[in-house]
Amino acid sequence: MIASLDELYHSELFFLPVMDENARLVGFEIIATFAAEDGAVRMPTELVAPRLSVEEQYCLFVEKLALLETCQHFFIQHKLIAWLNLPPAISDLLLLDSELFSRAARFPFLELAINENYPGLNQGKNNETLANLAMHFPLMLANFGAGEASTKAIFDGLFKRVMLDKNFIQQRAEMISFEPFMHAIVAQISSSCESLMIAGIDTEAMFARAAPLGFSAFQGGLWPPVPVSQLIKLVQR
Repeated sequence: MIASLDELYHSELFFLPVMDENARLVGFEIIATFAAEDGAVRMPTELVAPRLSVEEQYCLFVEKLALLETCQHFFIQHKLIAWLNLPPAISDLLLLDSELFSRAARFPFLELAINENYPGLNQGKNNETLANLAMHFPLMLANFGAGEASTKAIFDGLFKRVMLDKNFIQQRAEMISFEPFMHAIVAQISSSCESLMIAGIDTEAMFARAAPLGFSAFQGGLWPPVPVSQLIKLVQR
């Protein structure tokens, strides 16, 4: 996908691993970086996304679905999950556009990731769009703890999975209360979702601290993103 910012950027898609407590592969989040045409500048999606038009967000989402289509047998064979971030601007389109809906619904391993800044998230199941999405697709709250939402949508049972925000985790990890605080979150949230996950695991030491705390999956710099050409290598380890 080509994005028109101060100059033209093209998207490059990568697979960000998610591991279990034994460092076994659970699935991948499909992420994008944006590279300038001369390759000299690269930017992550979080810096580019606020500047993308609805049409560009749509094209990026479709591009991710097209990539999943090329490797769907890999995900099915190895029983892996794929997570795609769903921008708020695309959520209504997904429900209204039958072609887009069918393209996403055909993947039994696909789950959609929603950020805390999703409009009306604090309405929980009273948010009609969010409730309809949860009826048709497994949802993951991708950055719980970012400080932009309450727990209502979680306690309403809208999310199959909840992942703790990486910045929240890295800030808390510096405190001596980190472990008991994480235990309290697990105790509070785990009954309202199928899986509680944690991001921000950038080192072996951090993984060793987090692994015994009751989380089902882990993500971070310890397992860097890979292109589609390297997927097979990760399951062969």
